[in-house]
Amino acid sequence: MRVHEFKIEGDFDRDELLRISSQASQFASDIKLAFGDENNQRIVDVKSLLGMMLLPIHDGSTVRISARGKDELEALEYMCGLFQHHGCAPH
Repeated sequence: MRVHEFKIEGDFDRDELLRISSQASQFASDIKLAFGDENNQRIVDVKSLLGMMLLPIHDGSTVRISARGKDELEALEYMCGLFQHHGCAPH
């Protein structure tokens, strides 16, 4: 499993979250997004359109994206690129 952590800079709108979810579906690996503190951590399947739509990811949030599967390295690199394109900074 591969993991990368980001600090969110700027809110994601509905269309951006849908685009991320749609692009994640091209990979065979499971891709998860985790956020929150140790006592209240939320984990969402990035390929789930509904899960992504319900994400309360706002400016200043720290998120962890993980990929597990046969193409996990490619999946994680691609997803990291999407978040960095949005202006998110590696944490």
